[in-house]
Amino acid sequence: MSGQIVRVGGRSVVLDQAKQWIRQYFDAEANRAAAVAAKGRPYAFPVYDRMETGSGPNELNDGDLLAPVLLNVTPKLHAVLNLQAVRPALEAVLEAIPPGLTLRDAVASGVHAEPLRRIGGLLDGPAPLRGVGGTILMKIMHRKRPLFLPLYDTQVYACYCGSGDQYPIKKSPQRTWAQFFQLLGDAVARDLDEQPDPWKTLMGCAPDDVSELRVLDVVAWNLGSGTGAHTTEPLSS
Repeated sequence: MSGQIVRVGGRSVVLDQAKQWIRQYFDAEANRAAAVAAKGRPYAFPVYDRMETGSGPNELNDGDLLAPVLLNVTPKLHAVLNLQAVRPALEAVLEAIPPGLTLRDAVASGVHAEPLRRIGGLLDGPAPLRGVGGTILMKIMHRKRPLFLPLYDTQVYACYCGSGDQYPIKKSPQRTWAQFFQLLGDAVARDLDEQPDPWKTLMGCAPDDVSELRVLDVVAWNLGSGTGAHTTEPLSS
């Protein structure tokens, strides 16, 4: 077991190291202790994952729109105003995704593409959402459908998009956000499908209410933050 590898896109890590990352990140008590320590650096669990905003499963209130702050991405004032303007469109996407539907099942049945395209399409329109990119949008939406919608940031991009053959998504400046999110969903589901045992092991290191996509994101965050990580998003952040 100690030599087993887990892969995220084009990057990989020894499973034992990934287990350590997961245990550390999802240690709620350690994170609370770090929050009061002089030089403590707590991780976002459980504050981001269990944040109570009072909204329903298909609703995004103003508290939901500020959730990226808890993952160290702060929407500025103009971003929040633009997010409020597209809130009905985002809520319509949520209504179209059953809360219990996993990304893997959605990919297997071919129903994943349309919701991901609709989310990305909001960033591709003739009037761009100033201050809003894929990172902010997916950090908001993931909380509402943690089984279906993957998190996204520059670290995830570094894992999945590159010039080498090992990367499932090739760099393309012409690619739209709608196209990219569909490709990302395909690639994430494939990683989970092709490595059932490592991901089952990593899920066993996290609390029961944490999704596979959240666990994968923590591994991707660590891998993508490593030396040589590509930290440019496909479009504006």
